[in-house]
Amino acid sequence: MSLWVVFIAATIIGTDAASAQQSNPATWRYGPYDKNIQRKLTQDTVSVTGAKVTEVGIYTARVIKTFDVPGVAGGTNQGLDSFTLVQATTNVPARVGTRFGFRYTIHGTPSNAPIVLTMVGEHPPLKNPKTGKTQTRDVYELQSWIGQTYTSYSFDEEWELIPGKWKFEVWHRGKRLCEQSFMVVPDAKPKEKK
Repeated sequence: MSLWVVFIAATIIGTDAASAQQSNPATWRYGPYDKNIQRKLTQDTVSVTGAKVTEVGIYTARVIKTFDVPGVAGGTNQGLDSFTLVQATTNVPARVGTRFGFRYTIHGTPSNAPIVLTMVGEHPPLKNPKTGKTQTRDVYELQSWIGQTYTSYSFDEEWELIPGKWKFEVWHRGKRLCEQSFMVVPDAKPKEKK
């Protein structure tokens, strides 16, 4: 069971803020139980005591899958693999293709126990041209675990390239576990001609 849960959690963190990952949460199954029964059984016996940011910066990652998440400005989260730090920084160029985020460790018992996090992102106003909706805050639930993990945001569209303060928070049961802020700055690199 623990390998299955770790595999699921390892494949669902990161966008995002993180960081949601591989498959649609509505279809996850934990052995013979559905996710709501499993969540109830494990959440009652799990103790989360805090979290600590351990690495911050610009990353590369391989996108495994993209799926719809209604609580985020772009409307989707990405399942990631090979999450690798490229540059340790909190200053991020507003450039399509840039992924920024952080690694963090969730403290508690038992180790690797599945938990549900609430991920919160605050950013300058983003207007999604597909929906016409403007947002300054993204909120969504994420299946995770006690131990090391990560979350990130990727600039995939021109309309997302808004300079200013971007802050990401990790919550569990109404308690903020950790947060990390970034300053997105205008891109100093000249655009490539197409």
